[in-house]
Amino acid sequence: MSVSADRAAAVRILVRVDDGAFAARLLERAGRPGVRVRVLGVLRWRRLLDTVLSRFSRRPVQRLDPEIRAVLRIGLFEAVKLGVPAPVAVDAVVRLTRRLGKTSAAGLVNAILRRSAAAFEELAAEVTPDVRLSHPAWLAKRWESSFGAATAVAIMEINQQPADTWIWLPRTGGMMPEDLKGRLEPHAWCPGAFRAPGEAASVIRAVHEGLAYVQDPSSQLVAHMAVALASELERPWLADVCAAPGGKVALTAGLTSWERAVAVELRIGRACLMAGNLRRLGRPVAVVGGDALHGPLAPRSWDIVMLDAPCSGTGTLRRHPDLKWRLKEENIHLLAQTQGEMIRGSLQLLRPGGVLLYTTCSIEPEENEELMADLGVPYEVVPLAPLAPPGCSASETGAGGIRLLPAADADGFTFHAVRYNPRS
Repeated sequence: MSVSADRAAAVRILVRVDDGAFAARLLERAGRPGVRVRVLGVLRWRRLLDTVLSRFSRRPVQRLDPEIRAVLRIGLFEAVKLGVPAPVAVDAVVRLTRRLGKTSAAGLVNAILRRSAAAFEELAAEVTPDVRLSHPAWLAKRWESSFGAATAVAIMEINQQPADTWIWLPRTGGMMPEDLKGRLEPHAWCPGAFRAPGEAASVIRAVHEGLAYVQDPSSQLVAHMAVALASELERPWLADVCAAPGGKVALTAGLTSWERAVAVELRIGRACLMAGNLRRLGRPVAVVGGDALHGPLAPRSWDIVMLDAPCSGTGTLRRHPDLKWRLKEENIHLLAQTQGEMIRGSLQLLRPGGVLLYTTCSIEPEENEELMADLGVPYEVVPLAPLAPPGCSASETGAGGIRLLPAADADGFTFHAVRYNPRS
């Protein structure tokens, strides 16, 4: 497939994302690396690109024709971030503009892009860190308040770097896919996590054959924490109450033996997808479609309940940069209300001595420690810092949990645990 075709496909996807579609879902179907790098690159740098483009456009970028807006963003991204010589990038997208049937706009695209590319470095040096690192102002301000100015900038810098692909291998006995042997790099602190090679064909093949599973080390750590919490129990029962697509419960089921392991997912389509994943991975986990907190699971019966709650996803912006522009601050407060209801429902599943492991891929306190800090009797905080693997960069929260901020080797993630002790 030609580079010009990749640019045209990227324009179509970016227009749909502007209309509310999710980039990850569209890119699953697109498949081509050239499309992926342009779409994710533009979304990652969108605010800075638009800031510079707006200096040389008579109309705000957001009010331009959607296809012309996408063409301008792609052209400037290629010239200033992808290493394409500016004249080549400009000429390519001007020709693309004509092929899209926007011939009358070709001159405008040419003029804006040439000026924007020439002035980009100077203009980028003048703006505030949130603009320079292309994050919403409200999100940068929130992180500065929660973690300090230097850490907020560090988070934004990490988010501007494409994320690596990490996998774990479901087969025991040292079995490894032949075409991955000698090419996998072990993670610094997450046991069993491997960095996959940049070329993805061998990884995709291994995943389809059930010989590998793609999962960020932070997500893998959920399974290791669950196993550590159950280490002193005999014949424990495990319930994952928000389980799709099934990677966490599959890894958990493979790390130790469970008397009973159940994965529940509200949406039936995702439950069916999860069942297929678990079969392919050879994991003896029962799959239930339905609301785990209202019916399918027996209350006061489970030793370990895993709740990886739907959240804002602010720890995963390297992988999903469109979330930056989709998310609003009020969404966090609404999500926290739903998460609180899910926590209260999950607590009812615990048998005496059982533990709820609550996790999110959010780094926001409202979605994490503020929900877990005051559960009160009969629920006791289980400190998680002693259970973290050596070398793990997590910091402790005020509610006994740990938080991983986005880093080069892991997404942002937050973990908390409480034990049900009716005699306390």
